[in-house]
Amino acid sequence: MKFLKKICFLMMIFLCLPCKHGMADQFQGDQRTQGITLPNNKALLSPAGVGQPAEEVLATLTPGERKWYYRFQEGIPCFDGWKKITQAVVEKFPEPERETRMATMQTLGLKIGHEWSRDNRVRKVNTDMLRAWGRELRKAGAENHIQLAQALYKIDSEVDTLLR
Repeated sequence: MKFLKKICFLMMIFLCLPCKHGMADQFQGDQRTQGITLPNNKALLSPAGVGQPAEEVLATLTPGERKWYYRFQEGIPCFDGWKKITQAVVEKFPEPERETRMATMQTLGLKIGHEWSRDNRVRKVNTDMLRAWGRELRKAGAENHIQLAQALYKIDSEVDTLLR
């Protein structure tokens, strides 16, 4: 199993090599804000519906960063994207709570993905944080939905603190 994980990790690295993520040329003509500064996360969702990213938020990303944002959302070989993680998390909750939890996960995914996809020199969310939050969600999900709700609240609070 360790061998398979190493192979997957190497595949991920090779998939990412042609990208210009972290390169100075991403900043040419870059006129974006330094992080998501929208109050109460309400502007993070478009009028079209829950979880639809507001175009203004994604417009603050360069084309290269948008590519990373969509990789975060969709995943790459051997690594689940936020959409798949969201489905797995939401399914752990009782039916009456799922719509609310789906909205929470989608908003959290927009905040995390937006910040993580930014240039390495300015971003406030890094890959180690993603791994730690993933471990927290898996551990809490294995317990019960109450623990999972607490883990989501904790992660959301940490992200909000980082983005301030």
